[in-house]
Amino acid sequence: MSHALDQLQATLHNVNQVTLARMRLGDSLQIAHERSMLIDWLGDKLELEESTGDRIIDALRAFAQNPHLSGLRQARLICYGCTQPFGTPLQRLIENSKLFTTLLEYVDLHYYRTRAFRKCYRGLLNSYFSYDPDSAGSLAEGRRNLEILQKFLDKRKDDLETAHYNPEWVAALSAHRNLLGEDPCKPYRLADLEKNLAVFDDIRERLEIGDDSWIVRRIVFSQVKAATALDDPLFKESIDSLLLLLIDHPLHASAALTLLLERYARCGRPDSNASLRDFSIGLWGNPWLAANAHQWQCSQEARNMVAHWLKHHLLQEFFSILSSDDADNPRRLNFWELYCEDMQGLYFALGSDAFIRSNAELYKLRHDAKGLIVRLTEERKDTHTLIMQFGGHHVVEFNHYRYPAFFYDALHGLPPFYWSKGWVDIGALSASKMSKGAVAAAPSKPMRHQDMDQLAWEGKFAHLMGATENTIKAFCRKYHCQYENLRSQGGLEWIRPTSQTQCGPEAWSVLLGWGFTLSPDKRGYCLE
Repeated sequence: MSHALDQLQATLHNVNQVTLARMRLGDSLQIAHERSMLIDWLGDKLELEESTGDRIIDALRAFAQNPHLSGLRQARLICYGCTQPFGTPLQRLIENSKLFTTLLEYVDLHYYRTRAFRKCYRGLLNSYFSYDPDSAGSLAEGRRNLEILQKFLDKRKDDLETAHYNPEWVAALSAHRNLLGEDPCKPYRLADLEKNLAVFDDIRERLEIGDDSWIVRRIVFSQVKAATALDDPLFKESIDSLLLLLIDHPLHASAALTLLLERYARCGRPDSNASLRDFSIGLWGNPWLAANAHQWQCSQEARNMVAHWLKHHLLQEFFSILSSDDADNPRRLNFWELYCEDMQGLYFALGSDAFIRSNAELYKLRHDAKGLIVRLTEERKDTHTLIMQFGGHHVVEFNHYRYPAFFYDALHGLPPFYWSKGWVDIGALSASKMSKGAVAAAPSKPMRHQDMDQLAWEGKFAHLMGATENTIKAFCRKYHCQYENLRSQGGLEWIRPTSQTQCGPEAWSVLLGWGFTLSPDKRGYCLE
């Protein structure tokens, strides 16, 4: 192989030497001859544009001073600069009907000179896609001229091909003729969105359309609005494809996401959607952190919905990834899921084992809980805590089931957690002392996960936390129970199991903790 390369190098060197020896310095005829041969060989592939910014501005100024076109070269520069601000005060040619009409009429006279005409056409096409009729800075005159330009481009789109080479953009325009129609988005049905994702990429690449173009925005929002008009099940089915579309078009992601979240919040039963949750948080940050409030461009209802999804997801991650004790015994998760919607905040104080870089599950947890994690200042590497904030209590749960949970009464002010420089001290006690069962300093109340003869630990926790409308709904939804409030008729509140109810005594202990009692016929639990 080395010998063959050496031979090739020697051959190329000899060819260069012979070529240079034959060429006489200053002899432009030979250069012109070679250039002519190169053009003949490449044909229309040599349609390179010379439309630099300065030359375009010069051409625009000259045309504004003297509305006469000296040739197609000047016309081509102006076609590329139709939407470019120039002069003092700043103006745009497309917003000057007299000049714009003169330009179109001149270009149209030369439509039969295909190669020269399509260079001008290409500039006008760029201007058509780049002038935003919906922007605050657009003028009524510009919007009218854009409609005129659309009709001109549509009329002449069949006059661009030659018998030899045709540029890629000509082939793309021929394949997507709808782009110059009255309704350019009509062919792109939502049902074909996944297939059309590749089509949209092809259009942008071959026609060199920027993501800030109005045509891209309309294509994106035509899909989003079509989805929001569907019934709940079909709308939910379209979410993943729509998010792929927004990933490809980040410039329009925020406005489109607002529409998706508002529509999802109106669903009869807005169950958690992991894809929509992760996309929303990735774009706007954590929904309950005050620092991110300005980024959440949706209603409070939609924001609370995503916050609930995230809290529920983080609870599951903590008790499944960091707590080996709960992997086969999900009682703690089952209990705190009932209070998830009432949770005002959720944070983590983690030991060093949670920051192992090679562990994919831990990495995902840290990513999902971005902005919610501090490090424990302890030598115990495997000790991790979950801090849940409610209106009446702040609760600290440890990753080990045998450790007590600590309840802080919010009426006594904020718990004495010391947040500084990435570390936290839980309850003014070390994690190692807590793990040995030390009594926490006031105002915290430690409660162990130990069942009593008549009441499971869930009942004790529920008695301290109390019941709310959200927790009762969560209980009935989780355990498929029926809730009935007959107080307006002089009756009681009832929670009754159904044929779908499947739960153990620990679940019924929650109702006992809330003050419900088992009815004499044992068909339900009532609250006086």
